[in-house]
Amino acid sequence: MKKIDDVFSRLGLNRENGLFLTKENHWIKETSFPNRVKRLIEKKIEPDAFFSFDNKPMILFFDNPKNKNHLHEAIWNFNECPIAIILEDSSVEIYNGFSINEDSKLLKFLGGEEKLNDFSYFELVTGKTWEKNQKDFVYSNRVDYKLLKNIEAAQNELTQNLQVKREVANALLGKSIFIRYLIDREVKLNFEGESRSWKNIEFCELLNAPSKTKEFFDYLQDKNKGFDGDLFPITDSDFNKLPVEAFKLLQRLLSSEEIATGQQSLFQIYDFSILPIEFISNVYEKFIGKDNQADSGAFYTPTFLVDYILAKTVDEKTNSSSTDYTCRVLDPACGSGIFLVETLRKIIDKYKEVTEISLDSDDFKKALKQLAIENIYGIDEDASAIQVAIFSIYLTMLDYLEPAEIENFQFPNLINSNFFQADFFDESNIFNETLKNVAFDYIIGNPPWMRGKGEKVKPPFVQYIDKRRKNENVHDAPVCIIGNREIAQAFLIRSSDFCKGKTNCALIVTSKVLYNLQSISFRKYFLHNYKINRIFELAPVRREVFDKSNKKAITPACVLFFNYSKDKSTDSNVIEHIALKPSRFFSLFKIFTVSRADYKYVQQSKLKEYDWLWKVLVYGSYLDFNFLLRLKNEYESINDFLLESKALVKQGIKRKDGNKKIDVSELLGWDFLDLNKKEIKQFFISPEHQKWDIKEVGYVFRENNHICQDVFTPPVLLIKETVNTKLESVSAISTRKILFTDKITSIKYRNSNQIDNYYLLSGLMNSTFFAYYVLNITSTAGIMIEQQVNDEEKFGFPYIASQKLISVVKEIEQLKKDVFSEVLINEEKINEIEKKQDDLNKLITKTFDLSEEEKTLISYAQDIMIPLAMRSQGYEQLFHSLKYKDNILGAYAELFINRFKSNLSGNGKNFIAEIWHTSQVVGIFFKVIPEREYTEDVIWKNKQDDISGILPFLLKISSSKITDRLFVQKDVRGFYEDYFFIFKPNEKKLWHKAIGYLDVSEFADAILKAGRKGE
Repeated sequence: MKKIDDVFSRLGLNRENGLFLTKENHWIKETSFPNRVKRLIEKKIEPDAFFSFDNKPMILFFDNPKNKNHLHEAIWNFNECPIAIILEDSSVEIYNGFSINEDSKLLKFLGGEEKLNDFSYFELVTGKTWEKNQKDFVYSNRVDYKLLKNIEAAQNELTQNLQVKREVANALLGKSIFIRYLIDREVKLNFEGESRSWKNIEFCELLNAPSKTKEFFDYLQDKNKGFDGDLFPITDSDFNKLPVEAFKLLQRLLSSEEIATGQQSLFQIYDFSILPIEFISNVYEKFIGKDNQADSGAFYTPTFLVDYILAKTVDEKTNSSSTDYTCRVLDPACGSGIFLVETLRKIIDKYKEVTEISLDSDDFKKALKQLAIENIYGIDEDASAIQVAIFSIYLTMLDYLEPAEIENFQFPNLINSNFFQADFFDESNIFNETLKNVAFDYIIGNPPWMRGKGEKVKPPFVQYIDKRRKNENVHDAPVCIIGNREIAQAFLIRSSDFCKGKTNCALIVTSKVLYNLQSISFRKYFLHNYKINRIFELAPVRREVFDKSNKKAITPACVLFFNYSKDKSTDSNVIEHIALKPSRFFSLFKIFTVSRADYKYVQQSKLKEYDWLWKVLVYGSYLDFNFLLRLKNEYESINDFLLESKALVKQGIKRKDGNKKIDVSELLGWDFLDLNKKEIKQFFISPEHQKWDIKEVGYVFRENNHICQDVFTPPVLLIKETVNTKLESVSAISTRKILFTDKITSIKYRNSNQIDNYYLLSGLMNSTFFAYYVLNITSTAGIMIEQQVNDEEKFGFPYIASQKLISVVKEIEQLKKDVFSEVLINEEKINEIEKKQDDLNKLITKTFDLSEEEKTLISYAQDIMIPLAMRSQGYEQLFHSLKYKDNILGAYAELFINRFKSNLSGNGKNFIAEIWHTSQVVGIFFKVIPEREYTEDVIWKNKQDDISGILPFLLKISSSKITDRLFVQKDVRGFYEDYFFIFKPNEKKLWHKAIGYLDVSEFADAILKAGRKGE
């Protein structure tokens, strides 16, 4: 294995499927990498080649590199590529780009030539490589994690043990990081009249003399001598109060001591000239602290989301013109400035391309400052955030200058002209006047997500909304209102004050704004006044989005792309909706793999008419919408039935209700249903309970000033607030007098003739059909608190009467009682219970007269979507391969046969499906063949031995973007001569019959359109 081309061939990599040779300069334009990544690959890492998957470098290749140790450190600091393959003479070495050995300072060795097959094309793009090596790519091995843990420990030491003010501690650390950056860039500093580059050890020695350190800081801040600008200012008074131990701490940090343990750290091999931009965001998070983060609702913005938003905004503007490099951007809650930094990079690169200016000229230095001043604007109420944001902008400018040009570069002053420490809702602040005439191209950012609750004085954002509502004074239109005092909703509305002309907005907000029942009025207002262009929904992957925060945030996020409609109708606007689903690639590398079914298009007027459609868009399709709409139109709801039948529907005892204390001593000694002990299950309540021994609680339902004991007196139907992990309700009939908390709802009929209603309702709600409804309709399931569903949504489920259903529920109930009463587990009866529950589910679908398509939609939710949304045990199997001649593939193909055979067969022809099967990819060709060649409707072909030939074949009949289409978008389809075809990765979830119905419909529409054109 001496030649690098041999390695490419062995791995199955080429120019058509994602391999780039860096000596061929066209790779820069052909890749859509973020600008920082392109720059580092080109200027710092300098591989001979790399393999890219979904615009992310996955393997770096090096052929006989000169400085191996330095290369290993650079790759680890790069923090963007998981694999490095290094060829040296006759050897092949494979390394983990995210993990470095603390002793050898070399990347973790994964294997040699014998391991190459684990990193071949199909192993990479199907995720099998990462499945085998997942433990090696944990975040705790990465450069930003290691560095930030140490900086956080230093900050804690400064603020807690040494009692340094938080702002001063942050400024001190910020200055030190900046100096280390200058050292790593080998920038010459003219301190004390001698222009030279510094070493880290020299700065550490300088810290022994605080007075000299102060002079050095002043030199860097002096506009006549150093880097004038708003760079982590520290007043003389604050500096003089710093204890000597603070400088000793900085020495320990910079000289590779792990502050928390006193052991050696990796600080010496951190290369701050390759500083990952995500590091700055993480620094900000550590700087504001956990408590402040919780109070402000601020979480750092992951780089992958920044890249996605900018690709859909700033990139589109800069790429649309050959001469215009301007792009005015406002971030109204800028935090560390990550959006603005990446925007500035794009603007600078476009400016270089358009002007071809000399990078070592004074004009370029002036241009750098003007580009920032004229395009970049940020607001944040946190002083540390503004400091870090400006610091980030300064580093970005310096990144475009050679060391010799940096020494006398003077930073622009950006405070109160471009960056403002202020509350975005403070209409009296200077930024309102300064920005009112700026024609922003985009307003982008990640505003805080906190609720304003419990305050004696209304917070500014609530006051703003109240004022706006009064001033608008509209008739026959939704009024300006926000739900639950969610500040994110207020940010969405306030953005319109800075929208001029074609200003577009892209803000990350909590997904709850789209589903929460308390925000219906907000949604009506927003849909009426703003055109939504795109929704990128991340709720299904909420556990991984902010997985590097101080506290892992599982609050769901979405990105809203929108613009202010300015009194124009929004009804005909079409919204693109994308719901990202869990995948191995996203968990590890934040690569979006979005299947065709995850893209939807919906007219904005439909969301106004059907508020529940927001949720259907996440886990369902237009088929689910039609199905659910039919149910709502043809059947009354359980809630309607309960009202008609005059049932008493109340929750149990509320342990706390403000400061209310209600005497419930009359309930002492009653049996108490303990949810912690799982005493209630589907169709069964345990007969063994503890006694109620509490005299006072916050609330209990009363009639005529007396506790309504009917709520607790049998017979009653008890329904848990939470559904089970399958999203089915948990309800059972109580035949004993028993107390319970408000986590259970009681349905009580005072007429004994209505007892069968309990069985009927329990059967409906404990079903898989109910679980399907919960997934697609309710505001929480698969979005936030997965198993908590409120009664209003539960009882929206369709109601139908059935004596057979009642009988089956009674049989299940009796079987469960029998099993409980027996000493030994009766496997036979347990199996019988499972069979009866299956009979119940089938009976319900029959009773509602569901079509085969509708049954399939329920099956898809039960077998695919619910396990995926709930991360049920073994859900990873949904990504596993289907076997040759698997029934799932056969059923998928049969849908096409049934739809097209009658129209395309006849006259000596037969319509068939030919399935090409491999463990990585499945393709199906639908074609018309001569009747003499016909043998059966579905022909199987095992192509495992010919897998390497499938991609060239697809390239021939499809496009050069085959890797992205097949393994990122999960779908390659089209028409070719006398057949049409579809190829997808071999994953169980992609070939379910429910997806087949969607695919059949799309092909039918395409054929119909083609036929019309041919008329």
